[in-house]
Amino acid sequence: MASPAGAQSTTTTTNDHYMTDIMHALTSKSRWSLSANAATSRLGTFLMQDTPGGERALQADRNVGWGLGAGFDVTDKLNVRLGWSYTNSSMEYRDYNGTGSNLLDIDNLGKLKNNIASLDVMHYFVGSRSLVSPFAGAGIAGVWSALGPETPLLITPGGSQQFHVGINANLGVQVRVIEQVFGRVEWNTMGTTNPFNGNRSYKAPGGTTFDEPDRVNKSEWRLGATYYFGKQAPNQQPTVATSP
Repeated sequence: MASPAGAQSTTTTTNDHYMTDIMHALTSKSRWSLSANAATSRLGTFLMQDTPGGERALQADRNVGWGLGAGFDVTDKLNVRLGWSYTNSSMEYRDYNGTGSNLLDIDNLGKLKNNIASLDVMHYFVGSRSLVSPFAGAGIAGVWSALGPETPLLITPGGSQQFHVGINANLGVQVRVIEQVFGRVEWNTMGTTNPFNGNRSYKAPGGTTFDEPDRVNKSEWRLGATYYFGKQAPNQQPTVATSP
């Protein structure tokens, strides 16, 4: 049996090793990465209206955005990523009568700008530094929206700025180009509060609104690159099982 002093010494030593391992991991350049991407994104329908000419939908056009991210490999297969992205969408009405007509189409109603900060947990199925590595992840996002300029068709009675919280999910594949540089293709989807719904919502007074969803979806295809600041340590190399 260990004496109380011996047990305390063992516990202290274990805690010291644990803290040393944490500090070593946090200061290891091989675990830290920086990423950048260009993206094409699409927002869901914000509302539906009746007009004298029939039904129309308020939407945002497909647009090009971009983003940055900083990642940390907790393990070879688990990564935490802090990201920021920006999109600038043109608002538009689209004829929704189901006849193929575009008589109710109106373009360039205004600009909806979204700045999105996200925190995602990523799982790499065969290791983040493998030659080809599929991955999936999920997380939370903060969305800052701004609409302008104000027109008779789109007004901002509660102010042009809004903030909402969303939920992220993503799926993709990462391919090693050289030891510390990787290419990445990623599909990302996010559900967040509809800025045209709520007490401080944007308004579209040009018709009678009959459908105004609480939440709106944003889907995005991203093409990017990731750079790791250090080479992978030998004990972090993915293992390959061999038959006897």
